Amino acid sequence: MKMHILGRWTRLQGLLLLCSSLATAVQYGENHSPVERDEDIVAANFPDTNETLFSPAFASPESRLPGFANGTDGPTDDATLDLFLRSIAERNEWVQYKIAHFTSEEGRAFPYVVLSSPSSSGAGQTPKLRVWVQGGVHGNEPAGDQAVLALLGKLDVDKAWRESLLSHLDITLLPRYNPDGVAYFQRALASNLDPNREHTKLARAMSRGHKRLLSAFAPHITVDMHEFTGTRPSGAGGIYKHGMDALIAAGKNLNTHADIRNISEVLFARGVGARIAAKGFRWEPYFTGSSSTADIVLDEAGSDAKSGRNNYALAQSVTILCEVRGIRLADQHFQRRVATALNMVGAILDIAAENHREVYNTIEGAITKFIDSDDPIVLTDYPNPVNRTITFVNRATGALEQVPVTFRSTTPTTANATRARPEAYLIPRTWAGLAARLRDAGVAVETLADGYRGPAEALTIATAQVARAYYEGAVQVTATADLARRDELVLPPGSFRVGARQKNAAFAFVALEPENVDSYVRFNLVPVHVGDEYPIFRIPRGG
Repeated sequence: MKMHILGRWTRLQGLLLLCSSLATAVQYGENHSPVERDEDIVAANFPDTNETLFSPAFASPESRLPGFANGTDGPTDDATLDLFLRSIAERNEWVQYKIAHFTSEEGRAFPYVVLSSPSSSGAGQTPKLRVWVQGGVHGNEPAGDQAVLALLGKLDVDKAWRESLLSHLDITLLPRYNPDGVAYFQRALASNLDPNREHTKLARAMSRGHKRLLSAFAPHITVDMHEFTGTRPSGAGGIYKHGMDALIAAGKNLNTHADIRNISEVLFARGVGARIAAKGFRWEPYFTGSSSTADIVLDEAGSDAKSGRNNYALAQSVTILCEVRGIRLADQHFQRRVATALNMVGAILDIAAENHREVYNTIEGAITKFIDSDDPIVLTDYPNPVNRTITFVNRATGALEQVPVTFRSTTPTTANATRARPEAYLIPRTWAGLAARLRDAGVAVETLADGYRGPAEALTIATAQVARAYYEGAVQVTATADLARRDELVLPPGSFRVGARQKNAAFAFVALEPENVDSYVRFNLVPVHVGDEYPIFRIPRGG
């Protein structure tokens, strides 16, 4: 058995090498990932649970699309999802059905629901926490949106649980962030850009619409439901597959206030893990990477602001990424996948409700500290390798094993470049498109009717390295810059001031400081060459 598996893995490696030149080729729509079902000996570790799921794919199994079984469709189409939301909203006063004021790239709507009940809090009581839950960011990860629907279905039938949550929480559920991707059962948008790499450059109107919707709600807690690929062999000869049900990560960017990062990691991420483990699910911190040798090196979730998890946390929000093992499995293990995801998001809501005073005071206090802070901006950082074990399934024996790995930990990362926090940024009218992006992200931007005349700091580009290939529609530029004072800067009327003493200032930090790995310079929204004066200026603190 073992030699048979290793031989197949060797042949697969050769095939992957032959096909590597085609790996990034895409077409318009229907960019399906190949189906890679678990062998029976591996699948035995992922049995169905006893949990009843009240989402369309389970409450009405006849509604499942036929392509779900072969990996060309998800289980639930837009019409079925919309009917499910409407039907629950129509019979319950605690549910408001809404449609976003923007559409997908192909014109599809974004239905969502807001869950709230009258607060029982009196004078002096802690206000409610606002919680945002979304799924379907990647269109080929159906357990994400199905879990959001299952959550709504469970709240519909479980009055006691619903009332215990809604006495402390107001919740927005957006089940399907990327309906075009779901329609084509592909990871990306219809434009073949990854919606989860859009969060600073905001190249697509749909991405900017999502930002406006989220920032208007201003959640204290943001939950992002995904699936990960657990079927790719790892280790010497490809002997292992991922053995965990779930991967969990909090926001890692160091420009999120430390108090929020701490409560995200300790109370929420670890707390969710402990609660789902108590129900028989296996979990690990989110990671990427694999190895075809015995020395396995894995990367914990990064701190990059282009991904939703870190970007949402830059709004000083507790943000938890919930991933379940499911990509490339088609309909295999689907009940367990959705049950895992439902228990993850349910645990987050329970933790928030049970600790709502602590959570509310920590977040609101951290926001105040962040606004008043003079701490430097973190431009770049790096992970810290540690030795630990990760749960894998042995493909030869079917046994779950704790396998030693080198784990490049980002809990936390270590800063290796910082810059003093300004009082404000100045954007010339010429670059109004940048100001519009910032506003869509929830950053307060002042239009200067009389322009600006006065001292400022200017950055001169010291190095600029242009990438050799496109990344998410952009030729990226890695730059460094030197800071100097200008005694007088003159900008025309209609230019912009972005104050750094505001809740969402961290988004401006990562977008406007050119060295950041996801800045406007990095995505070539502001083209620069060595020796150029960077056209975004800074007002230093203290004049």
